[in-house]
Amino acid sequence: MRRLLLLAGGGAAAAALAFGALAMRRADARPADAGAEVATLSRSIAFFEQRLAADPENFLAAGHLADRYLLRYQLAAGEGDVRRAEQVAHAALRVAPNRAGAFARLSSIHLTQHEFADALSAAEQGVAADSADAAALAALYDAAMASGRYGRAMWAAGRLPVGSPAREIRTAGWLAAQGEVQAAHAMLERTCQGFRDESLRPQMVAWCLTELAGLRNDARGPAAARALLNEALRVQPGYRGAVEGLAALAHAEGDWKESARLYGSIASDAHPDIHLRLAEAHRALGDPAAAARHEQAFLRVASRPESEPLHAHPLALFYAAAPATRDAALAVAMRDVRRRPVVESWDVLSWVRFQRGELGQALAASDSAAAWGAPSPTMQYHRARILRALGREGEAAPLLREALRRPDLLEPEVRRELSASRGG
Repeated sequence: MRRLLLLAGGGAAAAALAFGALAMRRADARPADAGAEVATLSRSIAFFEQRLAADPENFLAAGHLADRYLLRYQLAAGEGDVRRAEQVAHAALRVAPNRAGAFARLSSIHLTQHEFADALSAAEQGVAADSADAAALAALYDAAMASGRYGRAMWAAGRLPVGSPAREIRTAGWLAAQGEVQAAHAMLERTCQGFRDESLRPQMVAWCLTELAGLRNDARGPAAARALLNEALRVQPGYRGAVEGLAALAHAEGDWKESARLYGSIASDAHPDIHLRLAEAHRALGDPAAAARHEQAFLRVASRPESEPLHAHPLALFYAAAPATRDAALAVAMRDVRRRPVVESWDVLSWVRFQRGELGQALAASDSAAAWGAPSPTMQYHRARILRALGREGEAAPLLREALRRPDLLEPEVRRELSASRGG
């Protein structure tokens, strides 16, 4: 499982909603399955679409509509909802009296689509409109973190209201990125309990519990993480993030049948990397034809030029695995670093360079990945392999030992390579 999901685009959008208009208390606190929640959202969307059509200047209706499009995307992964949310959010900027909040909403929508420069620009405009607006500051933190502007992100987080969910969520993300997993876990656990106590919408509670599960997996192991994910599903039956988390745990444990079942239940074009996990599971289950179909499904979506910013990391790693496509892997990885010079992008570039035998350039990219924050086990593994290939065994050995201490925390690509090298 990934350590903390909120730093990615979709997670950032959900985090923004955690203290926005849709984090309201529910009169009916009983859990509803995802299908029922989508149906409720769809009715609400139709209502606000009608309101906005009748009165295009109604900024309140526009804001509610954009938020609900994003929430439905979180539940149902319909890519059209994100595009519609962006259109409505842009239109709302003309009439919204709270321009800081309107820019914050637009930033989170851009970030969901991995439009990093646009997300950062919108967030900066929101803060310029009102430097004390919590939504704008939170959006700036999210966009800056996703863009590799770590100093700017820390500035924004420090100006969020002390004790607010917005600040606690971002502080937990920052602590996790620094390797302070226990402190991050404690902070996010308090936030999730607050969400429970306040009877927020089930989706928001489920989102928080799913985020917390990533940290708990690091701190206490997969059994503890699985318990949280199952709780998230009791709160919001069918919640996609929790299903993906359970699938990732099964995948890491080599439970291929369960992995294929869970990933198969949430596969969609909005998240084509899931097809790669399905390909691995079906190959392990002895069905190479199904594995090939899922790989083609991944490439069909991820290799589109307009889709590359969303899926550059898995696409570059997929291409890097085969000598015939390593030129393409390098091109994808280099474009991604230019778009988004975060540590994860530098790490992917380092591994692509390593696979191409470009060891000096691989180490330079790895140095950039190691320049901020605490490395993940996968980053440690990549750097150890590069250092070993350069003959620097004294530096490589301790990194490799630490990376392999919890093999279940390694990314699937690394686990697959380790299995192949051992003949398993």
